Amino acid sequence: MTNKAPMKDVIVILPGILGSVLQKDGKDLWAVSGQAAWQVITNTEQTIRNLKLGQDDPEAESLGDGIRATALIQDTHLIPGLWKIDGYTRTARLITDNFDVTSGDIYNDPEDRAANFYQFPYDWRRDSRANARILKKLIDKRLKCWRERSGAEDAKVVLMAHSMGGLVARYYTEVLEGWQDCRALFTFGTPYRGSLKAANFLANGYKQLFLDLTEVMRSLTSTYQLLPIYKAININGDYHRIAEVDNLPNVDQVKAQDALAFHREIEAAVARHHQDEHYLRSFTVVPISGTQQPTLQSATLIDGKLIASETLPTVLQNRADLGDGDGTVPKVSAIPIERSTNFDNFFIAEQHGSLQNQTQVLDNLLSTLRLSQFALADVRNGEPQTAISLSLDDLYLSDEPVALRARLIGVTDSAIAKLRAEIQPISNDRPALTVNFVQQDREWRLAIDDLPTGLYRVKVQAENLGEQPPTPVHDVFEVVKMDA
Repeated sequence: MTNKAPMKDVIVILPGILGSVLQKDGKDLWAVSGQAAWQVITNTEQTIRNLKLGQDDPEAESLGDGIRATALIQDTHLIPGLWKIDGYTRTARLITDNFDVTSGDIYNDPEDRAANFYQFPYDWRRDSRANARILKKLIDKRLKCWRERSGAEDAKVVLMAHSMGGLVARYYTEVLEGWQDCRALFTFGTPYRGSLKAANFLANGYKQLFLDLTEVMRSLTSTYQLLPIYKAININGDYHRIAEVDNLPNVDQVKAQDALAFHREIEAAVARHHQDEHYLRSFTVVPISGTQQPTLQSATLIDGKLIASETLPTVLQNRADLGDGDGTVPKVSAIPIERSTNFDNFFIAEQHGSLQNQTQVLDNLLSTLRLSQFALADVRNGEPQTAISLSLDDLYLSDEPVALRARLIGVTDSAIAKLRAEIQPISNDRPALTVNFVQQDREWRLAIDDLPTGLYRVKVQAENLGEQPPTPVHDVFEVVKMDA
C-alpha cells in the first residue's frame, strides 16, 4: 500500500489466552492455527499434557520448565467449549498496511535495532503479573531505543490487547506504572470482571466427548484470573464471589483468592491514578466490547454442583441492558470498573473471538490512530440500535446437522427480508457455502447436513433491512468424526 501514514509511537499487540505459540526445545507444544484443533490435539495428547503448570511464581521471568512463547497464533484457533479466537492477522495488518512502521521481534532483536511495531507472545498458562513484568522489561528497552534512533523523543506506546491480554496490559499500565510511557490501551473483549466460562470449566471440567483438558486447564494460574470477581454464585438465594466461597466443586479457594487479589491490585492502582491530573490528561483506556450475544452471567450451587446460566445476579437484575455480552465475556465484565458510569463505552454486536477483526472496530481504530488523538469522541458509540444475536455450538459430529439459531434485535418483522450464513472452510480447500436461515416465530434457524470434517468460519448477515441494518456477526466452529 502506498501513502502509508507516519507512526511515531510504538505499537504492541497482545493476544488472549491460548493465543501464543508455546515451544519447548524448539518443538511446538501449542501451535493450533488455521486447522482443525480437535485433530491436532488428539494426535498430540502427550504434548498437550506437558502444558500442565506446576508452581507459578509471579516474580519469576522463567519457570525453568523450558517452555517459552515464540509467536502469536495468527489464524483461527478453537478449543471446543472453552475458547475460540479468529486469529490476529487482520489486527496486525491494520498497522502494517496503513502505517509506515518498522516491525521487530520484541524478544530477540539486537539491543540497538529500532522498531516500532511488535507482537508480544507470552506464556498464557502463567500469572498475568509475571507476563506484565516481562512486558515492562521489554517495553522499557524497546521504547528507549526507538526514541533515541528515530528522533521521536516524545514517542509513547499504544497497546492493542485482546481478551486476557488486556489484563496483562492493565497490570503493566496500572500496577507497574507503565502508563507513564503509554498513550493508550485498546482492549477487545477483555474480561475486566472475569468470565463465567472459566468458573464453569473449573467446576465442571471439560464436557466435550472427545477431549479432556480438565487437568491442564485447572492447573493454570491464568484460568483462575479469568474467574468473575463480582457476586455471581447463587447459594440458597444469596450471591457470593467465588473467592469468598470455600465449598465450590473443583475450585482451589487459595488460587481463587490470589486471583481476586490480582484484580484488586489493579483497582487500587487505578483509583490512585485517577487522582493524578497528568495520568488523566496523558493516558486513556478504550474498552471495545461485544454485545447482544447469549452469555453466561451467573451460576447456582445445587447439591454440590455448579450450574451456570444466563440469569443476571440479583444486584444486576434491574439492569436488563446488562443481560448479554459477547458470548464469553458478560457485558458487565467488559467495562472497566472505573468506567461503570461512563456513557461513551464502545459496544458492537459481535462474538468474543472476532472482536479484534471486526471491520467496523478496525475502521474506527484506524481513524483514531491516523488522527493521533485518543479522545475518541468521534468513534465511541452507544449500543447498536439493531443487532444479530447468534447461538451455535463449538463442536458438531459429522453425522449430525450443524444447527445455528439467531435473533434480530431492534428490527421489526416487516423489515426482514433475509438472514443468511456464509460458511467458509478454514482447514480445507472446499468452496464456501451460503445458506439462508428460516424464520420460526421470533427466531431464525438453520441446519446444515453433511458438512465435511474440519474447522469453519461463519458470517451471519441480514439483507434488505432498511436504513439501519445490523452489523454482521462472526464465529467459528468445528465438525469432527467420532471413531467407532
